[in-house]
Amino acid sequence: MLGALLYWDDLIETWIKFKQRGLPFILSKFRWNNQRRSLSSFQNDFIHSNWWIIPAIQKRTNKKISGDEHRSYEEYITDKYLNDTEGKVLISIGCGTGNHEIKLASLNPQLRVIGYDLAESLLREGRDKAIQASVKNISFVHADAYRLQFDTESLDFFLFNASLHHLHDVDSFIKKKIIPALKKNGLVILNEYVGPNRMNFPASQINESSSLLHYIPEQKRKIAFTGIIKTRSYRLGKWRMFLSDPSECIESENILPVLHKHFTVLEEKPLGGNLLMPALKHIAHHFVTDDGELEKLFDLEDEYLKENKPDYTFGVYSKITISNNNELK
Repeated sequence: MLGALLYWDDLIETWIKFKQRGLPFILSKFRWNNQRRSLSSFQNDFIHSNWWIIPAIQKRTNKKISGDEHRSYEEYITDKYLNDTEGKVLISIGCGTGNHEIKLASLNPQLRVIGYDLAESLLREGRDKAIQASVKNISFVHADAYRLQFDTESLDFFLFNASLHHLHDVDSFIKKKIIPALKKNGLVILNEYVGPNRMNFPASQINESSSLLHYIPEQKRKIAFTGIIKTRSYRLGKWRMFLSDPSECIESENILPVLHKHFTVLEEKPLGGNLLMPALKHIAHHFVTDDGELEKLFDLEDEYLKENKPDYTFGVYSKITISNNNELK
């Protein structure tokens, strides 16, 4: 239907959003202001049922990154990269409510952590969480990522946790904002969606993802806050994605090429999500008890990843410096 711009599934997704969040939310997407439309997607007054809330998914991700399902990536990078953090600064752009940033600050009390985000409601929640956790070496700042200015070679670490895929012109942003601000040995830490722009997945991937639903009982395929039984993974058209959130996955497929161009790759680990994310969207709440029901689905995605690039990746990248004779240092 209209190529990659619009699919029948977009109408189904719109109906699901209407059932879940009501007409005012749908109408909020018909604003001329792109930024306001984006911010409406990050309201923290709605409980989403997306794949990352599932404990078994979290353990699977931990194992792919750290080798231990009980060891988070924050613990992993603390042990491996955040040694001797006294006087050092970690910047997180697009921190949201700051769960990862608070954990990093707690694990590294000598590290200064600063989270930036455009959504003030999320920042308020982050500040409250930091107070409740008695974490004092973290601050949250309301800011537009494109207007941030940092002193040259003043920062040690940048964290992008599900945020870089919301930025356009990634190459320019990295070159103008990130590289100049990093110290000589500075690091970029990435935990990101790096798949097709606008999540415009090929039909073959959606078909493979839909096949996972055959292994899920019907009662666990009921979409959150509706009576709808999910029978297939939904394909997302570019028009609906733009209308819903103009920033969503705007240049996601360029992220890794840009980082490879400007940084030395210290490590890069595929996290998958190609099949699991579309299959479990809207029904993840049925699996918040970790009972091993998803093992078959995990096996199917692992098989798929043998021949396909992952849609989610964890990576650590070191700043490349160039001497006068153009040799890398």
